[in-house]
Amino acid sequence: MWRFKKDRNLESSIAYICGGLVIAAGVGACLLRGLFFTEEMYPFLTLWFVLCCACSLYYLVGVGAWRKSGGGVGAGAVRGFTGVNGVSEVSEVGQVSGENRALRILLSVPLIILSLYVIHWMCGPLSSQGTMNEMLRWGLYASFAILVCFCAVNLVGRRILNVIWSMLGMTLCLSALLAVCGVVKLPFAVAYSNSAEVSATGVRLAGLMEYPNAFGAVMAVFLLERLFAVAVYYGDPKKSANMLEARSVGLGMECADEERRSRGEEGVEAEQGKAGSTTAALLRLLPLFPYTAALLLTESRGAWLTAACACAAVLLWKRQLIAPLLAAGAAPVAAAALLYRQLARAGLAVEPVPGLLLLAGHWAGALLAGLWLCRRQRGAAGTARAAMLALAAAGWTAAGIAVLLHVRERITGPSSTVSARGLFYRDAWRLAAEAPWLGRGGETWRHSYLAAQSRPYVGSQVHNGYLDILLNLGFVGLAAILLMLLAAGWLLATKSPRLLPPFLVIVLHSVVDFDWSYGLFWLLLFWLPAIALAEHKQKHQSASTHPQSETKLSTHSTSTNPLTNVTTPANPLIAHSTSTNPLTNVTTPANPLIAHSTSTNPLTNVTTPANPLIVQSASTNPLTNVSAPANPLIANSTSTTPLTNVTTPVNPLIAHSTSTNLLINVTTPANPLIVYPTSKNPPQIRLRRLIGTAACCFSLMLGVLSFHAAQGEKFYRQAIISVSPSVKVELLEQSLAWNPQSPRTAIVLSRLLSGEQSVSLLRQSLLYSPENASLSWELAERWMSSDHPGAALYWIGQSLRLDKYNNAKWVKAIEGMLLMGQKKLAEGNRKEGLICVASGNELLLKYRRLAEEEANKGGQHNDREFRMTEQADDLSRRLSMFALRF
Repeated sequence: MWRFKKDRNLESSIAYICGGLVIAAGVGACLLRGLFFTEEMYPFLTLWFVLCCACSLYYLVGVGAWRKSGGGVGAGAVRGFTGVNGVSEVSEVGQVSGENRALRILLSVPLIILSLYVIHWMCGPLSSQGTMNEMLRWGLYASFAILVCFCAVNLVGRRILNVIWSMLGMTLCLSALLAVCGVVKLPFAVAYSNSAEVSATGVRLAGLMEYPNAFGAVMAVFLLERLFAVAVYYGDPKKSANMLEARSVGLGMECADEERRSRGEEGVEAEQGKAGSTTAALLRLLPLFPYTAALLLTESRGAWLTAACACAAVLLWKRQLIAPLLAAGAAPVAAAALLYRQLARAGLAVEPVPGLLLLAGHWAGALLAGLWLCRRQRGAAGTARAAMLALAAAGWTAAGIAVLLHVRERITGPSSTVSARGLFYRDAWRLAAEAPWLGRGGETWRHSYLAAQSRPYVGSQVHNGYLDILLNLGFVGLAAILLMLLAAGWLLATKSPRLLPPFLVIVLHSVVDFDWSYGLFWLLLFWLPAIALAEHKQKHQSASTHPQSETKLSTHSTSTNPLTNVTTPANPLIAHSTSTNPLTNVTTPANPLIAHSTSTNPLTNVTTPANPLIVQSASTNPLTNVSAPANPLIANSTSTTPLTNVTTPVNPLIAHSTSTNLLINVTTPANPLIVYPTSKNPPQIRLRRLIGTAACCFSLMLGVLSFHAAQGEKFYRQAIISVSPSVKVELLEQSLAWNPQSPRTAIVLSRLLSGEQSVSLLRQSLLYSPENASLSWELAERWMSSDHPGAALYWIGQSLRLDKYNNAKWVKAIEGMLLMGQKKLAEGNRKEGLICVASGNELLLKYRRLAEEEANKGGQHNDREFRMTEQADDLSRRLSMFALRF
């Protein structure tokens, strides 16, 4: 018993540690703009990997202590995903369930992706800095996936997952809405645009993520999770009682569960009544309105469309949820549409007090109307129920019409953003064909789109998560990601189908936007299967504990009849209760089904179990002095014969049963097929210790890497704000010493150094980013200011190949060759001077031809305004005059 408590405490401790790390991830996602900018994440990642390393060490210590205590394969903290709180859930030997396979895929694919990035990083990728960033990100994703899955199979961890999920969603939502009302100061919570194709009203809600489309997708995820949870409850409240019990309470429910089990049936009924109270119903409906309002205010057409498609796909499968979903969402959606129209007309700029009153009024109205409609729809029947459904459908229709009329031009008219995405995708496919199998490393599109673009658009993001993976890791990485998504979808469909719509929003919206560049989306992607697994475990655990509290019993109560002098228990179902008859001096159990109950006859002095089916019950015959089990099927039951002094198990199929012969002092298992852990290290322990050691080492390595990057970023920012050139050089050198892979630091430092030092530094930086257009251009400028026209032409060609739609580079390259030619002619070097002038003329012709081709295509996607400039025309005249003179 002490060992079991020790193992259980160790498991709970690890669960609390994992829950704390999940909380840290949620806080980091809110404070770091959805984990988009990796440069901002370096300090957070350093702390994260240090904590993961400490958690791994604690796990290793727990494994060692557990092994020394002689624990079994399925006990305690190292039980992994096969047991919960001491309740073994190990499947049959050799049988691997679909759940385990899906979990293995879900947890192993992030590690595979991390390994692919490590391979690229060691073999020289397109960008070492970008590949390192992706390594750190996937280290975060892989560790987070393991943490949330561990929490999902632990009672304490499940509650932490559910509470933090709700808190994260409400924090993101309310911060954005309060920023609109002027209560919270968020500089970029509202995005402004003068283009009618980008925004119908000129303003869109971006929230903490500072990008309306991504923020809209996140709000759609949280909205559909809550909407389907309420629909499941009102569609079948008895079936969803366990799920809502786990979703609507916090960490203090563990004691409440124990109290409910001890109260028995009355406690269960009381809790069910509480769950159906008005307060509980309002809490369930509470998040629907703010999530809907935030989603509408983003004006994200992609988020609206993917949310609608996800709902339709699941409702076609679960048609019984259509009616409760209509009733649950009608009032919040209608109120949110009304609020959207009012705030859109004001340009999302309202005074704090009127704005708060407006928000609170719509929220309260949505809550009360939603509660009334849900209860009326559930309690009504026949015509009344049809009327409630018609009213709910009318609310949905009115809200949809109000919103669509306001943004109809963006929906029905041509969209330049949609056609621009088509350009991105075509160029990305061509770029992916250059390295189709393993890709070219992290952030491939960001560092190569200028060379791959067929039009002068501005887009450092490919706006498609799947294409981004394809560019980085090729078809191998993309196949791994698709396999992981299939495993996650299977888990959700089998364990908790109500979580499929938010999962589908993430999967579908990533096709049309760069959601996966935000770390928050990957966290949500791993969070949803963990919640589904937690709900599944909670449902089975509740089903196994409820039968034990079906009846309210009293212990050891008895009643005595003075006429017969017989003592009879008041409740014959109580354990260890007996009745004694003094006439026969025989003690008989009141209930023969109770464990360890026996009857003793003093005439024969034989103790016989009242029920031979009881565990470890035995009958002893003093004549033969042989103890034989009453039921040979009982575990650990044995029969001992003193003549041979041999202990033999009655049932050799029982686990841990052995036969011992003292004559030869040999212990032999009765059944060699039974799993019997020994004091030696079994393979499971060695595997767990290996996994813990690997996790600790990888966390330490990634922590050191992120710390170096954080130090480099810190010194770089100090150098940027520094005024003194000498101090700036010193700080930049320290930054480059900590992180030599940063091309940005190398470029800034090269501009402060002399010629040879600058060229050497740039060449060294090119080893980490061989196709960086900015590094090539810096080298071209250094050579144009020297006396080496051949090297200058080479680096000019390299830079223009990597960034051909750049007006400034073309003009500076032509002017640089012209000035170099004039200098050579002034020095008397006529041959090299004429070569430089001819090279300038050739560059001018290429520039003019490219500008004319772009002008013929139209100016729709000419975001960089690529054309022949006035300065280029002036250079053309100067080159013509120079050619006439020579």
